[in-house]
Amino acid sequence: MGVSGAKPLTVIILLVTIASLFFVTRLGLSKDLTTLFPHTPEADMLARVTRAFGGGDLGLVLVRGDEPDAALAATEALAKELGGCASIAAVHTSVPAAPAATDPTEAWRFAGPRARERLAHALTPDGMAERLHELRALVLAPGAGDLADLVTKDPLRLSLIPWEDRVELAAGVTGEAGGAFVSKDRRARLIVLEPRGRAFDPDAAARFTDDVDAAVARVARPGVSVDVAGGHVVARQTEAMIRSDLERSGALSFVLSSVVFAVAFPRRRALVAVLPPLALGTLWTTALAALLYPQLSAVATGFTAVVIGVGVDTGVHVYGRLLVAVREGEPNPAVVARRETWRPTLGAAVAAGGAFGCLLLSEIEGMRQLGLLCAAGEVLTALAILALVPELGALLERRAAASPRRESQPRGGFGIGRWVVALTATRARAVAVLAVVAVGGVAAVALGLPRVETGIATLDARTLPALAAYDAIYSQFGGTRGQVMVVSADPDPARARARADAVAEAADRLLGRGAIAGYDALATVAPSPEMQRYRLAERDRLELPARGDALTLGLEKEGFSVVEFRSALDALEHPSTRVTDDAPEWIRRRHLATDAEGTLAVTFVRFAPGKDSSEARAVLRAADPAAVITGFGELEAGLARSLAKDLPKVLAGAALIVIFALGASLRRPARVALAAGVLAVEIALVLVLARAFGVRWHVYDALVLPVLLGITLDEVLFLLEADERSGSIEAAVVEQAPLATATALTTAAGFAALTVCKFPGLVDVGMVGALGSSVGLFVAIVAIPAFFRLTR
Repeated sequence: MGVSGAKPLTVIILLVTIASLFFVTRLGLSKDLTTLFPHTPEADMLARVTRAFGGGDLGLVLVRGDEPDAALAATEALAKELGGCASIAAVHTSVPAAPAATDPTEAWRFAGPRARERLAHALTPDGMAERLHELRALVLAPGAGDLADLVTKDPLRLSLIPWEDRVELAAGVTGEAGGAFVSKDRRARLIVLEPRGRAFDPDAAARFTDDVDAAVARVARPGVSVDVAGGHVVARQTEAMIRSDLERSGALSFVLSSVVFAVAFPRRRALVAVLPPLALGTLWTTALAALLYPQLSAVATGFTAVVIGVGVDTGVHVYGRLLVAVREGEPNPAVVARRETWRPTLGAAVAAGGAFGCLLLSEIEGMRQLGLLCAAGEVLTALAILALVPELGALLERRAAASPRRESQPRGGFGIGRWVVALTATRARAVAVLAVVAVGGVAAVALGLPRVETGIATLDARTLPALAAYDAIYSQFGGTRGQVMVVSADPDPARARARADAVAEAADRLLGRGAIAGYDALATVAPSPEMQRYRLAERDRLELPARGDALTLGLEKEGFSVVEFRSALDALEHPSTRVTDDAPEWIRRRHLATDAEGTLAVTFVRFAPGKDSSEARAVLRAADPAAVITGFGELEAGLARSLAKDLPKVLAGAALIVIFALGASLRRPARVALAAGVLAVEIALVLVLARAFGVRWHVYDALVLPVLLGITLDEVLFLLEADERSGSIEAAVVEQAPLATATALTTAAGFAALTVCKFPGLVDVGMVGALGSSVGLFVAIVAIPAFFRLTR
């Protein structure tokens, strides 16, 4: 490259790098997992619910003490501290009290199907006799004076019947109406917090989490432990996990790739030339991620490790050709190296990038992000290496040649070329090598495709501490993380609530039959006006005015003065028609949200463990045919369908790109067929080895499998081109084996760096990529020479 061409290129690289440094600081990391969902009705609704309700999630603080008094004292002290935090709107230590009923005939407003049955029974002669007899025992008990107002207005205690069941709130946490959140042994108590700001707002999540942590620290005392859960805490921990994965995997990939390069490549000082453009390519790709994606998915953060590992192989080929030009005494080896490598280098980068780009065919946003960024990173890194490595390498080699302690022979590389030639030097050895490959292929066919765990790579308590807090809360107060959501979405808020109330009615009946373990609905505390009118109409069919005479007789039979109960008799004579729309804001926020499409009303249902839920699902769907039953567990079927559609598309796209690249480079059908066969055997061996190493197959690493065709293409391609050029497979192996070893192992090192991530999906993607790169190396530099040994 002349001076006139170097200056504009240097200016362009400098400007792009400066701009990249600016944009990288604005890279946003997703704090939810909605980008890991496919496009199915269940997944789309779960994503919509997650985003709409993401800011309204409650904070949960579990206080546990060695003794009940210690737990109570710590809870009171912590609740007081939390009440003074600016990031917390309200603090609750007890279940909302039952609405004060001034008229017993209003009890039906809050009564579900089972409670309405008990109300109807309470108005029968037998029911009245039972409840009035209980009333006599109550008023004769010590301290009964406090009940005087209640019993005179409501001698049958109708207003208490809707609240006789335990109220289920906040993901299955239960408690008595008006009572404190306290466990049976009274050693565990719960504080429910209303945070200010949205959980997906990083600043709001940070303020809330910091305030809670500071309050917990101020009231810390021996014998008391405090655990915190909630959307804001989970969001902050998720963002920290993703950022940690991005930074750790990228740094480890840089280190591992550098070490492998130094050991496997004949010139260790080449690292000095390769690493700067490699860092630039990664920087440019990260800036592109910040520009394209406001929130980067958890699985897409693996792009840095992949780009670094896969990008090193470009430097291997460019520097390798530079060494040849130096040995041949070329006056300008940098120009020669660039001129003779830019086509195959960019061709291999475009082929690998195209294979990654096939992930854009996936229905999963996170995989599309990963595919696009890896594809762009491949090309950008190749351009950076082609722009900088030739000149940097020429400078290093010129200084080494001028040094009195210069190397007479290159170091490193393991002498891999001579080993491979010796391994396939005779027909018997070649047969043995191909037999090993054949056994692997036969095993892959015999075993069939691995069972794909179609669920998303789940997070657990080891990954996010807040999930351990949830589990502890559920163990003390009931509930589970595995509940489903029945979502009634409607542009009209009133219709959405009415439909959700119908679902709650069906859930209440199912609970009475033992078909579900529990449900959590807004209708329990604040039914919609439409539902209240429906329940009052059902009450009116009981003809309450006609029940007054029976109540009078019952009171007289138990020895009560009827005149004291005139207000109760008047209420039966003139039943209330009052309808209200009151609900505690924190409960409303748990069940109702709005977005651009309308109102979402959510009913949470916990199916009975170990029981077939198909009947319960049918009942819930019948209550609201337009509702969507969703939840992480509900994504299984959708992910299976998504994978069944995505995998053939990605595989076909990658295969077409690879065949096109092979055809353009090799041009001879027989060699194209040989290369394609080698890549097919590679995939078969990866499937077998993945079983042996216990790789968990799910939708993410299964979709990466076809991409291996493009990633490992260059080992096959460069070896066959060298054979075509030299006419000797032995010479081609001696020339290409060190380079192929360096490229494949650095790629494997980049993928292997993902195994340190906390997100399980990235760990499995890393294992599949590392296996694929290593197997591709073996098949390319060993199986191809063995095949030629037998056929020539």
